[in-house]
Amino acid sequence: MFLDWIAQLHLLQHDAPAGKAAPHPSIFASPAHVKWFMEVIGQGFNLPLEDMTITSEDINIYAQWLFEANQRPAAVSREGLEQEFFQIIFHQYSLLFRPRVPRPHSGASKTATYTTTTVVPAPGAANLITIPMVAPSPPPITRESAAQLTQRHIELCKKVLTVFTMAGRTLDLSEETWSVLLKVVLGITDSLLSERVSDGTRNGPIMGDELCDHLLRVLFELWLRSKTRDVEMWDILKRCFVRWTHRPKVIQQWSSVALSLTHRTLRFLYGPTAGTSVVNIAVNGFNVKLDLPQDFVYYAWHRILFLIPNPWQLSPGNFALAVMGVGRIVEAFHSVGQVPLPDSETPSPADGNTLLHIFGGWLFDACFSAPQVSAEYQQGRAEAYGILCRIFSKPQRRVPFLRLYIERFYAALAIGLRSDTCLPTILMNSTELFATDLEGVRLMVPDFVVGIKSILPKMQPEYRNVVSVDELRLAAIKVTSTIMCLPNHFENVSLKPDWDRGLNVASDNVSMIGEQEQLVSQLMKVLYAQQSSQHPAFTSVSSHDCLHRIVPLILQSAFQLKYYILELLLMSLRTETSSYNMRYLLHLINVYVVEDVPFCPGLVGTVVKLIQDKILTMQLSSDVTLVAFDVLMDFVGLYEYVKRDSKNVARELVLALCRYADTLNSTGNLAQKYPLVVQAYDCMMRWVMVGQWIVDDRDCQHAVIATLSRGITIFEREIETNSQSEGSHEKKKRRDTGFPPTKQLFQLPNRASKGGSGNQSNDADKATSATNKNGMAMHRKEEIAVKMAAEYCMSQFVNQLGNFPPWKDQVGPTRTSTLLDDLSLIKAWKKSKSSNAISQQNNDDGAVAKRIQLFLLDGRVIAGLMDISDLVETNGESPKSPAVVLICRDTTGRYSWTSCLRYEDLTSKASPATPRSTSSTSSSPKYNPTLLVRAGSSPTLHNGHLVKSTASIPVAEAVNWMALPSLEQLLIGKPEKKSDLERMTEITSLQQHAEQDIDQHDPLQIPKAAPESSHSPIDQTPSERLFMSQLGFLHTKNRNNVIPLRITDSLISELEMLDMLNERDCISISTYFAQSGNTTEKELVEQPPELSQSYLQFLYSLGWPVKLSEHRGYRGKVDSAICDVIPYYADRMVEVVFHNPYFLHEPKEGDLSWGAVSRLPKLHQQVTQDDHVCIIWIEDMTNWESLAHRIKTMNGVNSKSMVYIFINPLVGAVDGLYWIRISIPSVGNTPSSIVASQRLKENALIFGPLVDGMIVSRHALGAMVRNTAISAHQACRVVTDSFTRPYVIRKHFIEEMAHRHSSKLSLSEYV
Repeated sequence: MFLDWIAQLHLLQHDAPAGKAAPHPSIFASPAHVKWFMEVIGQGFNLPLEDMTITSEDINIYAQWLFEANQRPAAVSREGLEQEFFQIIFHQYSLLFRPRVPRPHSGASKTATYTTTTVVPAPGAANLITIPMVAPSPPPITRESAAQLTQRHIELCKKVLTVFTMAGRTLDLSEETWSVLLKVVLGITDSLLSERVSDGTRNGPIMGDELCDHLLRVLFELWLRSKTRDVEMWDILKRCFVRWTHRPKVIQQWSSVALSLTHRTLRFLYGPTAGTSVVNIAVNGFNVKLDLPQDFVYYAWHRILFLIPNPWQLSPGNFALAVMGVGRIVEAFHSVGQVPLPDSETPSPADGNTLLHIFGGWLFDACFSAPQVSAEYQQGRAEAYGILCRIFSKPQRRVPFLRLYIERFYAALAIGLRSDTCLPTILMNSTELFATDLEGVRLMVPDFVVGIKSILPKMQPEYRNVVSVDELRLAAIKVTSTIMCLPNHFENVSLKPDWDRGLNVASDNVSMIGEQEQLVSQLMKVLYAQQSSQHPAFTSVSSHDCLHRIVPLILQSAFQLKYYILELLLMSLRTETSSYNMRYLLHLINVYVVEDVPFCPGLVGTVVKLIQDKILTMQLSSDVTLVAFDVLMDFVGLYEYVKRDSKNVARELVLALCRYADTLNSTGNLAQKYPLVVQAYDCMMRWVMVGQWIVDDRDCQHAVIATLSRGITIFEREIETNSQSEGSHEKKKRRDTGFPPTKQLFQLPNRASKGGSGNQSNDADKATSATNKNGMAMHRKEEIAVKMAAEYCMSQFVNQLGNFPPWKDQVGPTRTSTLLDDLSLIKAWKKSKSSNAISQQNNDDGAVAKRIQLFLLDGRVIAGLMDISDLVETNGESPKSPAVVLICRDTTGRYSWTSCLRYEDLTSKASPATPRSTSSTSSSPKYNPTLLVRAGSSPTLHNGHLVKSTASIPVAEAVNWMALPSLEQLLIGKPEKKSDLERMTEITSLQQHAEQDIDQHDPLQIPKAAPESSHSPIDQTPSERLFMSQLGFLHTKNRNNVIPLRITDSLISELEMLDMLNERDCISISTYFAQSGNTTEKELVEQPPELSQSYLQFLYSLGWPVKLSEHRGYRGKVDSAICDVIPYYADRMVEVVFHNPYFLHEPKEGDLSWGAVSRLPKLHQQVTQDDHVCIIWIEDMTNWESLAHRIKTMNGVNSKSMVYIFINPLVGAVDGLYWIRISIPSVGNTPSSIVASQRLKENALIFGPLVDGMIVSRHALGAMVRNTAISAHQACRVVTDSFTRPYVIRKHFIEEMAHRHSSKLSLSEYV
């Protein structure tokens, strides 16, 4: 409309269809003509909202002139006035940003007249021209149409801001033009953003609110692109910026710009591993990348950081935003060095003092400011605490924190730990605080105990809406793991008088805890009251004082923190609902008990009882229950403390586990629960086998045997259950809870053929209730697993109870099996038998058995019987007594006994303590049959005389004895038996007459049966046949379960292979010493630094040193050719070798046992390639995680290492504290290994007891690290699907041997 009117006056040619195009550059005769035209255009930016169409065309004209040089007026280009030309455009563009409202219309006037005056006359006109225009009156403005007009105005403003941005990006602006552009944009921003934020009561959009994001984005981009260092300009910006800080978007923009400059600054300061390569401003989805010079980045970063005032002076919402912005900047500094590059020195992040110099004033002011009701303010204050905790939790590499900062931080913590809003943030950011070398940090333990008591064991309601409940409780548990061992190191430190302020409010009130929790609390108080009874503070308290008088003394003693820590751990175990947190708690309880048991022996029994009760509730998830069993099994090593103060703990636990396993077996739902049954068996047997307590406890023995028998006969019970489809509920209940007699173990039906589940138990993974083609029942894998575990535990119970470790043997616990080399004797026997020249030498080494036979018993045990009757000393008596050596090979190992048949000395009956058994266990390293027999021989008869027995035999008569048939009556109708009856009657009569004659002459003399010749039947009866007959193996019911084995060379070879199979889990673990995470491969293996004495002590606390030249147990992959001494550990269940590169040496010259592998790095690589766990003692935690990657690479492509346990000795006020870090990098040589590492990392709590971030004491370090390494090794094999229990391997091997070597002869013919 406006341009059309100008064209009608012949002031300017106007092509209506192309009205938005700029005029042709050649029509302007001079710069003055251009300025006249620009004044006309500039008036368009002042038009009302209704004429914004004209304004839009003006914007387009100027945009063309700015960005298309060939469209600019020729006069401007010819005179070189581009910069002035740009400045005029920028100034006139600013007129658009004046807020305006639609013109009101009354509706009575039909027309409206206004006058427009031209600024420059057209060609041929000498005077100014004033032309009235009459236009029709527009329709009335409604609310909707006004909002539309305003929104259109805002869109045009955004369009101009885009033009400003493009001008800064594309035009070559002079310094003066840049100044004009910045001032224009700054003025626009200040005029619009200084207004208050709309409260929603005004109609339509508000320009300041709508343009805030765009204005700030354009302003900061242009400001940084200009690279201005004009101090006056920056000061103006700061003064203006303060007027905008009431807007949240302003704080957000500042935070983003400051963070982007921080990242770029970090790249300049710390190299390519830190920061970013450009300044990348990202706000609300818009990304602006600026490539700025280094010196200007430093300058701009400093000026931008301090644009805002102290955040505490801002409104609550903006205060929180500003503090969070500071937090992101601090995190950027802390990220330095987290992702190191290979073969490059990792930079050290900024010191905490540096960060506190920059932000300390703001953060401390936020922490100490008076609390306000506003939720936003509380959020900002809590965030300030979190930032400070993160700063002080980082180790100082150069200089320690200033004392001023430390004191202010501790004072702030004392306040924040008692604040409902700040406590969660403090706990979630303090998990590493106590692992630092911060001076005096351990004095804050009481304050943290007060804070944690508000979260554990039961969280107060006010914390539930702050963060996730499980995450907050986990943070409290993690902090507890770093402080629970500290009271033992600071018992004499005096606590400030008001340290327990708020403690009673936290969680001790009755409304917050239940009755059971109160009982636990009282139990802990009594426990530590007993521990503290010798303390000087208690000497004045008499034994009859009441508990309420003792407890206050405890709470004022050095043991008070220990009591509170133990209480919150145990009570949290009862109240925790998160599976992850409960597993974490169980690991912590395990470590705490090991830490404190030397000072409080009764602690073990108490904790065992609580865990036992928790398991018996049957309400725990399977993963939690498995960890609980692991904890109970770890406590077996503390039995010496248990039996001292809690003698019945082991018995009650074993009986409870029996009930637990029986319950799971009887429910029939083993598909998901069978790992719990197997673990319960394992835990039960470990407590059964520790010590000798169960030897005198017949009731407990019967319960264990009954429970294991129930597992062994699980197949038969299933068949019985399926066959009895009818019956009352009570009968079913009795059947499920009853146990078959033990003798039924030898009366089981025949197993399935080798193609069935009998041999492929691990592969029987499908539930089958049908039968296979041979008619044999197929069993589910869970039933097979339970049966195998029960059989293994029964074998342990029979073979190892009281026999392991054989401390009288020089070998000790390195071997569970006998050292009797029966295979050498078998070879010698076969050789002598084939040559018909059995050796009769009298020396021990040359003794050869008279007869050797092998049997398979019940498909599970290979029994060897060696007749050693000729080697038994009889003191001149004739004939020689039958004697055998029994060697049993089963899933648990190889064991030997000697048995000698002798007449019983009846004179010994006067002494009831005289044993009748003649068997003994052989553990001598050198086989000597004579010694074996001597060791087990009974007292011999002296001259055939004895004292008449005084033992009375009770006699009873049956009620119906008259109805019993006589022997003659039984043989009626059986004439073929008549002769046998007559012969037996004659022999009986002769025996009776002989006894009467002897009694008449000498009643105290025992007659001796003298055979008529040396070839009598009694002399020809094999000793092994007598032995088997006496044990019941030759009974008709059991003969099917005794299978003879043919003794062949292949059988002997396979027996040798069986003896080589592991009887226990055999594990090898790598150990290293490193100064820091930057230690090179050469320093790790070839040229280590001087090993610290503490490291050597730790190494030998993992296991005792053994000489490989004399060692009889597991050796890992080393031998005496490359290693002389190695740390070794063994118990009933496991053997562990700790590979250490510092004990290796190159083979001697000429020794080809290791082939071409002679250099130390290659030797070490080959030795450790199967080690799943690495233990690294690291003096400095700098870049510690990268060391795990370096070790993985160093050990070669075949390395199986997955878990890396770091031990860092803490320095400070006390010695003997160690920080544990556990790394599971998601790396591998194959996709499957990477997946396995990720699985293990996601489920790291399946092994323990140590967890990442824990702090432990020196006296518990060795045992805890060893147990964790063993558990981690097993977990690695589980996630890689390579874990099979040793007894399963041995069982399958035995079954395959029996299948190949079974004799076709009947048992009667064989023996």
